[in-house]
Parts: sequence; C-alpha cells; structure tokens
Amino acid sequence: MAERIAGRQRGDAGQARRDGVGARLGELVRAEPGLTAIALMALAGIAISIYLTVIHYAKIPPVCTTGGVVDCSSVLLSPYSLAPGTTIPITIPGMLWFAVSGGLALAGLIARARGQAEPAWQRPALCAWSAAGLLFVLYLVYTEIVRLHRICEWCTVVHLLTLATFLIALRRWQEPPAVMPARATRAMGASPPRAAAARNASSPPPRRSAAASSGRRSRGRGSR
Repeated sequence: MAERIAGRQRGDAGQARRDGVGARLGELVRAEPGLTAIALMALAGIAISIYLTVIHYAKIPPVCTTGGVVDCSSVLLSPYSLAPGTTIPITIPGMLWFAVSGGLALAGLIARARGQAEPAWQRPALCAWSAAGLLFVLYLVYTEIVRLHRICEWCTVVHLLTLATFLIALRRWQEPPAVMPARATRAMGASPPRAAAARNASSPPPRRSAAASSGRRSRGRGSR
C-alpha cells in the first residue's frame, strides 16, 4: 500500500514537472513567435536539404512531379544544382545556411528563456544572414525560369522558407526588442527586477537579537 502511494506521488510529481515545462514553452512561444517560426523553418529546411543531398549521391529520382514545366529531376540534375566550380550539390550550402539561421534564432530563444535581453548583434546578424540567403534564392529562381524553363517543387519550398525567414528577420530588426511579460519571466524561473525590488521593500527589517539588545542596555546603565 505504501509503495503504491509513493509511486502515485512520484507520478504526480513527474506530471507536474511535465506540465511546468509545457507551460514555460508555451509562454516562450507566445513571447517570441518570430524566433520560434524561424527555428521551425530552419528544421524543415535542414530536413529537405538532407533529403535532396541523399538522393543526389544515391542517384535516386526525387519524389515530385516530372514532365512539363514542373520537373524536379531536370532541375536537380542540371549543372546549376552544383556549387559553382565544384561537384558539391548546393543542398549542402543550403543545409549550412538553415543551420546558422536556426542557431541564431535558438540563441535568442535561450536568452529570453533565461529572462535576459537578446544579444545586441542578434537581430542585425539574423537579418543580414537571411538577406544573403534570399539573394542566392533569387539567383536560383532566375536559373530555373530563364535558363532551364523548369521549376522544382522541393526547391520552391526551400525558397519560400528562405523568403519567410528574411521577412520575419527584417520585421524583428525594425521593431524594438520586446519586454517579456512578468508572468512569463516568473514561469521561466527568473525574477523580474521590479518584483524583486518590491519584495525587498516589503520585507520587514531584520530583528535584533536578544543578546545584542541586553548588551546595549547594560552599556547604557554603565554609562549612567
């Protein structure tokens, strides 16, 4: 009986911890939807880049439409699918680009989760990095439409992810850094400065010990 009660208590404690983690993640997502979206898009871009890299080296045709204007195979087998002057598929640089984008977004999310301000370099760095990726995407779109007269569905998804990353990063760079709500800061385990100051102001002064009070009274009688 005692073991069942202890097991139930441990289960309740574990569920409470899981609920607390879920609540903290929810507060963080609501506080930073832009960074969360960039991190999720980076994961999607990395997954697509890995898939396209694997089928490139395995010589496997991609799962997509063939024949007509939309033809992934024609695009992925063309010379423009390789990094200029190399035999490396451009999916590998794309994978690295998404990894850096996700890392920058994750750095901002970790700072906010700790109740800290974002690093001053984070917003302009993410905006500049996403702008560089968008410029390369425009070049790839030009080669697909003008040179190859074909469109790749997988490539189009990657292009849209890059465009969305740039738009979110640009908007965040133009806006002042958001202040995390006190409720979210408490949920992350950090005390907001105002709340800490209020607690310090409302706390009663330390009590004097009985020994110190009696010593002062005896010194007073001695002086008289």
